Amino acid sequence: MTTLISFLGKSQLDSKTGYRTARYRMPDGTIHETAYLGLALAEHLAAERVILLGTESSMWDLLVENVAGDHAADELRLELFDAVKESRVTQSLLDDVAPSMAAQLGRPVASLLIPSCATFAEQQEVLTRLADHLHQSECVVLDLTHGFRHLAMLGFAAARYLVHARGVTVQGLYYGAFDMTHNGVTPVVTLDGLAHLQEWAEAFEAYEASGDFSRFAPLLVQDGFPSEAAVALERAWQLLMVTNVNDAAKSLQPVLKQLGEPLSGASELFRARLLKVLRWSQESTLSGKFRQLALQSLERGDALRASIFGLEAFLAREVEAAAGNPLDYAQRKAADEHFQAQVRDGSVPDWKREAFWLLKNVRNSCAHGTPPSHARHAQLLRNPQQLARELEATLNRLTNTP
Repeated sequence: MTTLISFLGKSQLDSKTGYRTARYRMPDGTIHETAYLGLALAEHLAAERVILLGTESSMWDLLVENVAGDHAADELRLELFDAVKESRVTQSLLDDVAPSMAAQLGRPVASLLIPSCATFAEQQEVLTRLADHLHQSECVVLDLTHGFRHLAMLGFAAARYLVHARGVTVQGLYYGAFDMTHNGVTPVVTLDGLAHLQEWAEAFEAYEASGDFSRFAPLLVQDGFPSEAAVALERAWQLLMVTNVNDAAKSLQPVLKQLGEPLSGASELFRARLLKVLRWSQESTLSGKFRQLALQSLERGDALRASIFGLEAFLAREVEAAAGNPLDYAQRKAADEHFQAQVRDGSVPDWKREAFWLLKNVRNSCAHGTPPSHARHAQLLRNPQQLARELEATLNRLTNTP
């Protein structure tokens, strides 16, 4: 089901005739002549129902007169005219005229009386009422043309709120730009791109919390990114979740190739940042990939992943230094045992010994939920900020020191 949500305001142009009639040019070039863009959008988009939002002084009377005309009972029309004039429209009165409106429009109409939304409490009230009138997975289109100017901002916020709180799909945001009228034609501006920008911002917030870069895949596809590359991006995250770093990096190669060229839409604004997120996969060695992942985990405050990736970076580096294959489990295990034997006989530098045990103890402690026996490491785990500094210094030294 597609539902159109439209605001109804109080015209400052003519208290008797309401909004000026305009010849609105839709994004596809078709022209609709009307005083109320929302109603034209309902027809143009074949919306299955309409939700109208207005205050107690909005032009409900003129809307009903324009749409329902003689089909609305005379006493109701007169009562509504008086109520609008005195700014005392009630929800029950709007409910009474709704059937006449629906009969003429050929689709259900819900007229919701809202406050002026001058305070956050009133704005919250509107968002809650809207959510109550929508269903899970419903498709929604918003018309932000009429009403108080600040209601356009509320409508934009409502679009994102309803996506998360009600699970709806926002198919479009429209604004009839009357001030841009030229040669008698008023353009209808789509604001979907701005909503897409907000989706990108939310996706990066989610990434910062979890490291999940697969969230960017559907946003990229929306802007024309090849679907096979988007699938590869999602696959890379699935592999990374099981610490299959080498295959994850391979899966990202077609993604990086696409990101090397300018993208369409909002995706282009975030391309450089996304490349930075995936730069770990371009390291030439497995130890380098692990190390970059560890540092990125630290930036997100994820000590567990930082220690896991950090320890793997350390051991992979040991295997690589011996000209071995860090993907070979037997060689990795042998390198681990050989290094610990060197620690026992005192043949490794102090910094290297300390780096190994810091990474290993932190990993074990975070994984098992038990404090390490090493007193200093136990103290670090009680001070996350100091732990992050120590881990970062250790990871940086892995590259800079032989």
